[in-house]
Amino acid sequence: MSARGISSAHALPANPTFIDFPRSDGDQSQWPTNTTKAVDQEGHVNFMRPVPLDESLCIKWRREVGTSLAQRMGLPQGPTYVLRGWPDNYQMFDHNKGPQGNPRHDAYLMGSRSAKRFRSVPEFIPHALWLIQDETMDRANCPCKYCGKKPQREITATMGLLPKRSTPTGATPPRPALGPVRSARQPRERTKPYAAIRRAPMPIKQPQGPKQPMVRERNSDLRAAYGEGQYARRWFREGELLWCHLNPPIPGRYGEMDGITFWPGIVEEVKLKNEAIPRAVGVAANGEASSSKEVDNAPVSKDGVKSTEPDDDDDVPWSVRQTISYKMKLLAVSHSYYVPDTQVLPYQAYGPSPDLLQAIHDINPEEMNPDPARIAAFNPCPLEAAEGKSVVRFADAAAPYALAVQIASYVAGYWSPTDDWEYKFSVTPPAISQHFLQPLPNGAMPSLHSVMNATMSYNSALNGMAPGPISISAPSASFAPVQVAHTVTQTRYQGLWWGAERIWTDELIRLKLSRQQIAPQGAENIYPPAGPSEKAIEYNRTNGVEADGADLGAGGRGVFMKLDGLFVVDVPREDGQGTKKECQASGMLYELVDEDWEETVGVSSSKGKEKEIALSSGSGTPQLVDGAVPEGPSFTQDSSLQPPPLANPDPTVPVESTTSDVISHSLPSSQPATQIQARPKGRSANEQLSHPILSSPFSLPEAPEGFKFRPFLSPGHEVVISLTLIAGRYYPKLLQHSLLDHSVQQALNAGTDDRGMQLWALEGLTPGYHNTVDPTKWRRTRLAMMRDADKDARTGLTEHWQARAREKAAQIAIEQGHLQEDVSMGSEE
Repeated sequence: MSARGISSAHALPANPTFIDFPRSDGDQSQWPTNTTKAVDQEGHVNFMRPVPLDESLCIKWRREVGTSLAQRMGLPQGPTYVLRGWPDNYQMFDHNKGPQGNPRHDAYLMGSRSAKRFRSVPEFIPHALWLIQDETMDRANCPCKYCGKKPQREITATMGLLPKRSTPTGATPPRPALGPVRSARQPRERTKPYAAIRRAPMPIKQPQGPKQPMVRERNSDLRAAYGEGQYARRWFREGELLWCHLNPPIPGRYGEMDGITFWPGIVEEVKLKNEAIPRAVGVAANGEASSSKEVDNAPVSKDGVKSTEPDDDDDVPWSVRQTISYKMKLLAVSHSYYVPDTQVLPYQAYGPSPDLLQAIHDINPEEMNPDPARIAAFNPCPLEAAEGKSVVRFADAAAPYALAVQIASYVAGYWSPTDDWEYKFSVTPPAISQHFLQPLPNGAMPSLHSVMNATMSYNSALNGMAPGPISISAPSASFAPVQVAHTVTQTRYQGLWWGAERIWTDELIRLKLSRQQIAPQGAENIYPPAGPSEKAIEYNRTNGVEADGADLGAGGRGVFMKLDGLFVVDVPREDGQGTKKECQASGMLYELVDEDWEETVGVSSSKGKEKEIALSSGSGTPQLVDGAVPEGPSFTQDSSLQPPPLANPDPTVPVESTTSDVISHSLPSSQPATQIQARPKGRSANEQLSHPILSSPFSLPEAPEGFKFRPFLSPGHEVVISLTLIAGRYYPKLLQHSLLDHSVQQALNAGTDDRGMQLWALEGLTPGYHNTVDPTKWRRTRLAMMRDADKDARTGLTEHWQARAREKAAQIAIEQGHLQEDVSMGSEE
């Protein structure tokens, strides 16, 4: 509240009707101690002045709170309701800060054990209503922002606490306050995500050798993350959006809860740093003593060249430790820093707290200087910082930080497939295919989707299903006859910009679905979810945990997909008017099972039918709305098709070799495994499914502690899904990151709150829809994404700050002489 607002004259009405508080959660120990005015060397003051009940500021609060309480308690209209006083042990304080002659004034109602301070009338109204109506004093029943842990904007909108104000003619309506990260989303056409199980297509032979090279960046990123013998794993890639830990953090306006600890930035460069450390105190990054030798002391040959062969008798007194650092370009400002990998977090692992967003919103509009030059010159980590304390003022950091967060939210809304290549495969349907395919006029060639669906229909007929196309994305036109050994060329992509993240084919990603939503009883080519292991059942029985086996097994966890293919298809529009392009992904599905869980052995596989698992709005099926997947029954409902599960394949075996691996592990002891002609391990040019020829196979990443990955599709099959079902990347052991220790501990103490579910989803311990990347706008390049995000964020925030300044001026005018009109408008609302 401004100084003018503090000094405005407010008086009690002639015949007020007083409202009393029958109970209180107040405690005088919550009052501030710096209540004495003291002037420092610069002529500034910083103290909390107690405000008497009969002063203008208290009268204003008492009238507005009383009027709102009377309306919500259904008291008779007519009398003017006023609080007789504050709840016991509450006190109003006027925070004086700034130059002695013209300090800034902020009003705080303090004393509650539930909240450090109430900073406005709308903040206190729901808490006051709870004190009056709830005899149990159960904080769970209080709807205020501090007890209910909800943003004040949501409470204000729900309870209608703000009076209606008219917008001047020609003025721009105020934009909403800065929202949480990833909230800037444009409306999009709501469609049903596509998902289907099919037999994976096989590529044609390449007699002339490889022609499709692997992109250099993809090879580097995947080898650094999943390659064998890597001591220092590198999980983040150039161009990705991360949170950089500020050291020291910028202190908050009200305390630690609203301080700026992380700043969003883009990875510009990745560096591998080699550090020599004494053997007495250091070990190599893999936890073992290094065997490095000193090259400079190596013997010299006759030609004067030093030999690189180590001398076994001359041990080097140090070992080499490898660490990774990232050159981070901080958003909104013109500063870059080299940050160690221990000081960065994925964009999905953190979000500004409601207290921080509210503190930024509380900054006076005149202090929010949107000048681009001033924002660009701001330095969040100046060299003057010492002793772990930042010299940056929160008010100076508010505008650059708000812009940085807004730019990040826009960047998270973009997506684009990258690095296209040609994938050729052959389709050889027998004569029965003529039963399903009808000729197109003028001898036109069939589309790729026509060929794929004709094959799926033929396979379905062989297994007793009615003929006809299954895929919901198949065009409605009739199909042309397929020639023998017809070669189909499809444009595929090696990578994907998916919001803040860089995703490559061949890596494991998280899906939004929970495992129990995919054939909870099993279906054709889909195994039922794994239950708990015997040790898990015994542990829960010992600790008195009563739960169904399905609740303790893989059903309640997330779903992973080994991304094998990215391609674009034509799908019909929802209104039936033509088709549109849609990017889809394919690969094997995995679930998380207990580390000591064992698969049933000695069962046989069944011939698979290409079973569609499209999400729809029909009864008993979940529907995606704005990227969220509700919990509910499976979208594969045919429980009559339930093949028994096969033996658990080795996760390190390539997908195309799982059949032989499973059979070799499932044979009875009396039948030697050599009787089965298994494919050799590894990926040959003709066996790989959806990769450029020069791709190298990568093993699965490490599963969360205490778990392992289990594929649950029949060998030789893959799932095809819309990209909207992708939740984001999987970061192994992320929850053990030192920067997340506090958040993880808070989530463990709070139980099953939203923050905990978001954190657990990053490792697949909860379904992916709790923490998702939901981009909606396509841009051709990452540079175009950054450019448009910066432009849109600056334009939007400038308009928002200007609207707040106009709103502030109107509010001051109303407080000066129109209190009665303000209250009456609130009553009408």
